[in-house]
Amino acid sequence: MLAAIKEKLRELTSAKVDTRPADAESRMATETKRDDQVRPSSGKTLNDVLPPEILVEIFNTVIFDTWEPANKTMRNFSLVCRFWKEAGRGLELSKVSIHGWKQMDALLRHIHATPIFQERNLATIQRLSVGTDYQQDFHRLPELLGLCRTSLRGLKLDRFFTKVPAELLQDAKPEDGSTSYFPNLKSLNLVKFSTEELIAFITSVDPMKLEYLSLCDTFLRGDFIVRNELANLRFPCLEEVSVDGDFGPGNPTVWWLCQIAPNLQVLELHTIRERLPAIIEFFASDRIPKTLKEPKIWIDDDYLDPESPELAPLVQLIKERGWKQWISVSGYGVYE
Repeated sequence: MLAAIKEKLRELTSAKVDTRPADAESRMATETKRDDQVRPSSGKTLNDVLPPEILVEIFNTVIFDTWEPANKTMRNFSLVCRFWKEAGRGLELSKVSIHGWKQMDALLRHIHATPIFQERNLATIQRLSVGTDYQQDFHRLPELLGLCRTSLRGLKLDRFFTKVPAELLQDAKPEDGSTSYFPNLKSLNLVKFSTEELIAFITSVDPMKLEYLSLCDTFLRGDFIVRNELANLRFPCLEEVSVDGDFGPGNPTVWWLCQIAPNLQVLELHTIRERLPAIIEFFASDRIPKTLKEPKIWIDDDYLDPESPELAPLVQLIKERGWKQWISVSGYGVYE
C-alpha cells in the first residue's frame, strides 16, 4: 500500500511547472533549501509539507477503494497519526458497495455512528452500489438513499430475481427545497426494475447533472404510452446510454432515451441475433440524435460468425454515418 501511495504522490506532483531559478548556483541553493525542509534533522515530516488536498486525493484513490463492513482499513488508517486521522475523516464512505441485508444493516450502523450523521442526519456516500439476495428486495434502501441523496454522484441498484417491486423512493420529495431528489447524481445504473420504478428514478434526477445511464432488464412496457410529461424531459448532459436485455423491436424504451438525450454520443445495445434487422432499422432511422458518435452493439450468439453476411448491412451503415465501429459477437470480433 505504501508503494501505491508513493506512486500516486508522484503522479499528482509530476505535472507541476518547474519554477526553479535558471542559473546553476541559485538552483542548487533552492534544492538544498527544499531538501532541508523534509530532512528529519529539520524537525519537519512529510505531513508538514504535503498539502492536505493531495493527501485526501491519495487516500481516496489508493486506500478507500470501497467501504468494507469490518472497517479495518479505517481503524488502521486512523492509528498512523493525528494528521492522517483528520484528513481521512469520512472518506471511508466515499465509495460503498454492499450486497444483501446483513451488509446493509452493518453500513447503516456505521453511518449512525459518524459525526456528520449525528450533527446533520446525513451520510457522505458519493458512489453507491447495492445488490440484493435471491428473491429478496432492497431491505432498508429507502432509508439509506434518504441519508445520502444529496452527496450521491453514482448509483447502481442490482435486483436478483425479485418479482415484487418495492417503493424505493417513498415520499421522495426533498425537504430542503431542491427540485430533484438526487440533485448531484451523474451516473445511474438499474438492473431488473419495473416501468414504474424506472420512471420514478429518471424523474428524481436533476436533468442538468445526469451524464450516464445504464439499464439492464429494465424497460418501459411494450404497450406503454409515453405521455407528454415524459416525452418532454431533456437531459442535455446525458452523453452515454447502455441498454441490455431482450426489449423487443417494438419496445419504446430506446426511442424514448434517444429523445430525452439530445446530445447522446455513445449508445450501447446488448441484443440477440434475431433482433439484428430491428437494430439496423433503428440505427438507420432519423430519430437517432445527430450527435451520436459511437454505437456499441453487443450480440449474444455463440454460432454467429463475426464475418457473417448478416452483419454486413450494420457495418455498412456505421461506415456511411461516419460512426466509430464497435460490434462484438459473444465477446469476439470487435470492429474498431
